[in-house]
Amino acid sequence: MVQSLMAFTLFDKALAVLGLIRNKKKKRTEKTDQALRALYAALVKTRSYISELEAGKPRVRKKEFAVARLWNAASVPLREIDIGLAERCFEKGGYWMEPDAWDQKRIEAKGIAIESMFEATRQLLKK
Repeated sequence: MVQSLMAFTLFDKALAVLGLIRNKKKKRTEKTDQALRALYAALVKTRSYISELEAGKPRVRKKEFAVARLWNAASVPLREIDIGLAERCFEKGGYWMEPDAWDQKRIEAKGIAIESMFEATRQLLKK
């Protein structure tokens, strides 16, 4: 009887631990999804704006500020998932606030070129 009671107690504890793990994983998945949505929004808007510039359209500071806000917003949900990528998003936002203050060497050193950010997003998608 005592062994049966101990077995049930251990079983209950094991189930409780599994429940906590499942809840933590679900929470992590929700946070990752939120971060990916924010990254996709920033990437899409940035690529769209870059395409406009490459097509010969003039710079529009209002669009650059909007892109900067998207990158800064993307850094927030990322801070608990990938702090390095969160920092890069924050830097990318800084770039779009003052693009003339950045040269290609600095962009590459910070790892914020659009191709690099796209690849980092793709890697996060795999997690």
